[in-house]
Amino acid sequence: MRRIVLMILLIFGLLGATGISNEEPVKVSIESYKVWDSRSATATFEVLEEVFPGDEIMYVLSYENVSDFAIQGLQMVGIIPEGTFYIKGSATGEKREHFNWETVELDLLFSIDNGASFAKPPLFVEEMIGGMTVKRIVNPATYTSIMWVYAKDFKPLDILKVCYRVKVNE
Repeated sequence: MRRIVLMILLIFGLLGATGISNEEPVKVSIESYKVWDSRSATATFEVLEEVFPGDEIMYVLSYENVSDFAIQGLQMVGIIPEGTFYIKGSATGEKREHFNWETVELDLLFSIDNGASFAKPPLFVEEMIGGMTVKRIVNPATYTSIMWVYAKDFKPLDILKVCYRVKVNE
């Protein structure tokens, strides 16, 4: 399990490094919290250190425009770490009660192919069954990435925050 945590932190550490240099117009930071402790069966809100099967993790992605110009069509991507699965309905922009710090004027897209393509849910895949092509709806637990698209101008010094939850595989 520690390997999963280290992998998660490494992935998000690399993603978080995007935009930190003065040359990048957007500064990205990622926070991760354990919000359900499966071992004690209690809700919690603690900085992620160690996870166990069944634990739930919330990721908070913050984007800050550190440039002198507005950015149009900002795309924000969250990765579903290996060894976890996306909790349906947990992403900013889905139909649920939002935290007051979340940005809600977003288009929400999901990927099932590690970010090669994104689409609005429900997602479908085509399979050949008995010589016929059949469309099958994709279970949200198989999502691999999330993308939020901010259609408004992302103005200098603006900060956008989005979040989503995953559950550690059992």
